[in-house]
Amino acid sequence: MTKKLFAALITLLLTALASAEKLPFDERWELSGNDTTVGDFLGRAALRMSTGRAIRRDVRFQDGTIELDLATTGHRSFFYVQFRMQSDGEHEEFYFRPHKSGLPDAIQYTPVLRGEGNWQLYHGEGATAAAEIPDNEWVHIKIVVRGSRAAVFVGDVSEPQLIVPRLAREARVGYVALRSFLPAGMPDGLYPTSFADLVVRPNEIDFDFPSEARESTRPQGVVSEWLVSEPFVASEGPMMELPPLDGQRWQTVETEPSGLALLLRHVERPDRGRATLLAKLTMSSEREQRISMQLGYSDEVTVFLNGAPILYADDRYQFDRPRREGLIGFDQLTVFLPLRSGDNEVVLAVTDVFGGWGVMGKVDSSGVRVSAR
Repeated sequence: MTKKLFAALITLLLTALASAEKLPFDERWELSGNDTTVGDFLGRAALRMSTGRAIRRDVRFQDGTIELDLATTGHRSFFYVQFRMQSDGEHEEFYFRPHKSGLPDAIQYTPVLRGEGNWQLYHGEGATAAAEIPDNEWVHIKIVVRGSRAAVFVGDVSEPQLIVPRLAREARVGYVALRSFLPAGMPDGLYPTSFADLVVRPNEIDFDFPSEARESTRPQGVVSEWLVSEPFVASEGPMMELPPLDGQRWQTVETEPSGLALLLRHVERPDRGRATLLAKLTMSSEREQRISMQLGYSDEVTVFLNGAPILYADDRYQFDRPRREGLIGFDQLTVFLPLRSGDNEVVLAVTDVFGGWGVMGKVDSSGVRVSAR
């Protein structure tokens, strides 16, 4: 090895070491929440929370590694690691459900847009995964981020439990935060989440991500574009009549490779009430025929064909009576559309209640051209 190459390697090593930053829980943190405090827990100096958030706005992180230790009581609660934060409501996050330790959704990825998580739109392989999160002991968490991909390790493991192949947001430098949420109905004075030994290592990536597969084209029949209206507030239940379509301001929204239209990327929900928009397609049929259309939606949808309502469905999240997760997917709903020869107007009134605003469609037909107009 030449002296010049050796010196260069030493410089790179020192730069990497200097970039690693242990973040003690001191006055540089911006703390919120009545029960957010710093104290000893299980023998360590810890940041303890019920419902609250701790922000380090001075930390600059895009790619690299975030490591920390976490202890939880095992009560129903949620704890979060937020990164690439452009603002308090625009960032990427992973969160964990300790009460679902070992279950397929113990780890959750979601992008946060306009202050709202979209967990109902991101689930299954590449978005949720199982992990063991023991009660009342420290467990190590490592998150590795590179470009559009991320990996999450929980506990003493050599391989990540979750690999996200395609983060939803653009890769940009941002700050970091920790958060905890304790649902209503839990005991007062409970600190379900404690964080310790947080280290942020910008540009240090010690995990070899699998080779990036070429992003496949959308499967046959999956809708690639929707014409989307401005949002408005709708009354409870199905819409019996469409608002005037000619007075709407429309925009064309392209879907992700999965077919998902992530609506909060394109529109801002009203300040209050049941946020609703119209998603419109034109189906040009060579003949009179009946076709099937698979729909994914979050959280409610009324389907109109040529101005007439033909179907309403409600799949909003509900904790019990009945239990509903509200997860979006083509398996949520199939509607049979009696098309006339020529152009047919299909309009969906899509209402968001909680957990993500999205729509997706897949048409099983021949002799039909689908377009966003």
